[in-house]
Amino acid sequence: MQPVHRITTPEFCKQSGLSSTTLWRKSKSDKDFPAPVYILNKKLWYQDQVTAWVEAQEQATPTHNNLTPKIEVSA
Repeated sequence: MQPVHRITTPEFCKQSGLSSTTLWRKSKSDKDFPAPVYILNKKLWYQDQVTAWVEAQEQATPTHNNLTPKIEVSA
């Protein structure tokens, strides 16, 4: 049996590029977001679930581009 690897919130932040506040928000609103586990009041995350979630978020193109000029609609 393979040992279960758990990571801390700062390690999750490094792997995902998200802040701890964003992780907290996503944990409350995204049903597909990995659920944390607690050991002696320390929040930990299962590495395999984190890896799967991060890989599912990868895209070839950005969802938005702030550098593209906005098209003005004249009335």
